[in-house]
Amino acid sequence: MKLNRDYNKIKSCPRCGMNYIEGSESCSECGLIFSRLEVATNKDAKKKILRGDRDFIIKVSKLPSDVSFIKLLLLSIFLGEMGVHCFYVGRYYRGGLLLGNFIFMMMLVIFNRQISEVNDGALLGVLSTICGFILLAWLWDIFMIITKKFKVPVAIDIEGDREEYFRQVESDLNEIKKDAEEGELNTENINENKDENLERVSQNEGTIQAEINIEEGVTLDNHSKKDNAKEVEKKDEKLSKTGEDK
Repeated sequence: MKLNRDYNKIKSCPRCGMNYIEGSESCSECGLIFSRLEVATNKDAKKKILRGDRDFIIKVSKLPSDVSFIKLLLLSIFLGEMGVHCFYVGRYYRGGLLLGNFIFMMMLVIFNRQISEVNDGALLGVLSTICGFILLAWLWDIFMIITKKFKVPVAIDIEGDREEYFRQVESDLNEIKKDAEEGELNTENINENKDENLERVSQNEGTIQAEINIEEGVTLDNHSKKDNAKEVEKKDEKLSKTGEDK
């Protein structure tokens, strides 16, 4: 059974080494925002390294925009034994080690006869072996550059990165609180609208009832007037009959 590719690609954070799934926006351990690696430069890293400001340096295998892969590869092949490719990307300690090893090998070649006379050439054999092991670092660098795993320092403002990360977290929390408050306000508005509607209904009912009462009162007045008129007519009839009898 094949898993989803997104969950298969596990990478390690270049700052703290914590594993993360490719596609994540930031490291859950140190808060590094990975999108900032896209704009980080090797030029700024070299300036900071020369000033001794190594707290703001991260080594990445993905070459930054200001480092040429072809140039780095050619320097490592033709001048790598002197550490030129390391100086090119700002790895001065490694470059200094390779350069010192190259100079020492040249000294062994120049003074080969004199050194070989010491302990019947045993010293020359030991020194040559040490230089050979150090020279393997040059060959290893060529292999790492070809496979695109050679580490290159880039400069990132760590403090600013952390502040931005925590600002983002704070803004997310504020949005959640705002949504919750808006939900409560909506509920209060609904309740207020219900109360207003009930008041309006009760007012309308009162108005209708008052109109009904008025209409009923008018009807009663009309009936009473009619009854009074009938009684007056009856009295007039009685009076007229009495007058006729007389």
